[in-house]
This record gives sequence, C-alpha cells and structure tokens, in this order.
Amino acid sequence: MIIHISNMYKFYGLKNNRVSALKHISLDIASGEMLSIMGPSGSGKSTLMNILGCLDRPTSGVYEFKGRDISNLNDNELAVLRNQYIGFVFQNFNLLSRSTALANVELPMVYAGIAAGKRHNIARELLDVVGLKDRMNHYPNELSGGQKQRVAIARALVNHPAVLLADEPTGNLDTRSGTEVIKLFDTLNSIGVTVVVVTHDSDVAVQTRRIVYIRDGEIVSDVSGSSIKKDQKILPYEIRPGVLGFDKPHEWNGRDGF
Repeated sequence: MIIHISNMYKFYGLKNNRVSALKHISLDIASGEMLSIMGPSGSGKSTLMNILGCLDRPTSGVYEFKGRDISNLNDNELAVLRNQYIGFVFQNFNLLSRSTALANVELPMVYAGIAAGKRHNIARELLDVVGLKDRMNHYPNELSGGQKQRVAIARALVNHPAVLLADEPTGNLDTRSGTEVIKLFDTLNSIGVTVVVVTHDSDVAVQTRRIVYIRDGEIVSDVSGSSIKKDQKILPYEIRPGVLGFDKPHEWNGRDGF
C-alpha cells in the first residue's frame, strides 16, 4: 500500500470559528492504481489532494506514505518527499512562457543539480514519450492546450515519481485533448505509475479504474472494478518498456529507501 489514510480531519480557522474541510476520511491507495477523486466545487477534493501531495498537513488522523507517518516529518523532509516521490500536474499547466518545451521539462532537474547534458537527454526522451518529439523547441504560445499539458506531464515524470497527482488536468482542454491526456495517464499507469486524478468531471472520472466521490468533506462512495466502463482506444503514441529506466511493465514504484 503506497498511501494509507485513517480517520483524517482537516480544519481551518480558530476554534470558535472553525471550518471543517475534511472529516472521517479513510482511504487506501495501492501502488500501481489509477483512480479519480471526484466531487463538486467546495467538496474538499482539492484539500485532500494537497494533503496527499504533502503540500498541507491533516489536523488529525493518520496519513502514511510508503508505510511512514508523514506527521513526523518537518517541512524540509516533506519537500524531499515531494521532490523524490510525487509528480504534480495542474489545470493551468504552470509552464514558463519564455522557455521552450525542452527547457520547461528540464527545470526540476536544474533545481536538483543534475548536469546539463544528462538533464537535456532525459527531457528529450520524456518529450518523445508524450508524443512531442517534434515540438521540443517550441514555446508554450506555440503549443495547443493538450500539448502544453503533455509538456507538464513530461516535467512531472523527470524524477520517476511513485505517485502522479493531477488536479483538474483537463479543465482547460477541449474534449479531444482531454481524452488524449487521460489516455496518456492510462498508459503511464500500465507501466506501474500510481495515478490520482482530481476532477469534477464525470466523463474524466469514468476513464479511471476507481472513483472516490467526496461531498461536504466526506467520502460518500468508492466504486472500482468492472462497474466502471472504460474506452480502450489505443494512443497514437506509446510508452515503450525500458524507456524510463524499467525493463517491463509494473516496475514503476518510485525510489527505494524512503
């Protein structure tokens, strides 16, 4: 189990004016799962994602990542965990407008101190993986919304994360581009990446293998397996076994030693 949450609460504000964002949250996510967390605006799904991504802490309850209680980690240790084990994809892409697609993917490796030649090669390979081999030197204003999101996904993969968290990743895309992005997540999941998609869109959610529905800060349903119908259309590009350092599917479990 890569993520274990038990009886978790999150409150904001002072005691006499306290707002409950999450309550009674218990959730297990196995390594290699692909699931969506779905709910309307204000349901608490973004708060839950921030906690899953170690961008925020629960007020009470248990959150274990790879068997370790994160409540015992300081801010620096949480930052290390995020950098080594968690990849983020956001609705607004968060690309640098004055940098090429290649330079945007390289950016986390610059901060990590990886040598220029190595990070350049990794970024080129990842852009090839997401189907943008011929767009590496294009700037964001020269890319479609779907292409921008694929650049963001490539950037999220540079550190071989154990978990990929996507917050409304299709929110700024048309239907076709959004479907291609979800298909890319599906392909990444097929080689073992744990993928969590936060969305309010049922058309996006049904393309994952499990739907956790949250309302008013509580999980009200958790549906998985054969009850979810999936479109099996093949991507126009593929991720080849070994291309990201693994010899066969289902070996993508992040780094050891955490």
